[in-house]
Amino acid sequence: MVIKKLVIAHRGASFYRPENTLAAFELAYQQGADGIETDIQLSKDSIPMIIHDANINRVTHATGNVNQWSSEKLKTFDIGSWFDLKYQSERMMTLTDLLQWAKGKNLLLNLELKTKKNLNPNIEQIVYQEVIQHGLLDQVIFSSFNSATLKKLKQLNSETRVALLTKRHSLSLQQMCEEFHFDGIHLKYNYVNRTVTEKYHRIGKYLGVYTVNISSQMRKCFQANCDMIITDRPDLAIEKRHLFF
Repeated sequence: MVIKKLVIAHRGASFYRPENTLAAFELAYQQGADGIETDIQLSKDSIPMIIHDANINRVTHATGNVNQWSSEKLKTFDIGSWFDLKYQSERMMTLTDLLQWAKGKNLLLNLELKTKKNLNPNIEQIVYQEVIQHGLLDQVIFSSFNSATLKKLKQLNSETRVALLTKRHSLSLQQMCEEFHFDGIHLKYNYVNRTVTEKYHRIGKYLGVYTVNISSQMRKCFQANCDMIITDRPDLAIEKRHLFF
């Protein structure tokens, strides 16, 4: 899998607009991001919803876990006012909403599946099937901190692209990526250097870094020859990328 210095908007252009909203996704696209990173939790009726946290307390005026509410009800919640009142019309999106918006756009979608602590059973099958139904598998990379989730996705279809989310490099993680044919690894930016990048390139894997929002951090990651920078500020990352490539 070949990836060349992509700038991926973390939850959209979330430095400027409320995370995981259409407003944030639209701005990232307008700024020229190569892709969107977003998060998926399942509703009570097992519909994939675009939200980072397992509960809705932080980004809505309601409370409780995502999986305690129906998708129909979740879609009525204001998910923008917490950031700024001018975004009070923003509503929680479903994966279907996102895929329909992304279709026809030259955007990579990095879908992070939340599967810690037995959350979201069968999310792999549910999300995979929805991506297939929209014909967007070649536009998607699935990521997770849970290696079992990535193994399930590879079992569903060996052509599915997956990336392991973790904090720092280790030999055991590198071996896991190789053994289970993961396509890449996403590491925390401050644990990456050119030597680490080369370790993954030698085994044919790409290396992404998260969440990189300061100019000096971006320069470090580009100098380390990282393949993908995940950032809340895609416009700034694109500006810095021009200095190196």
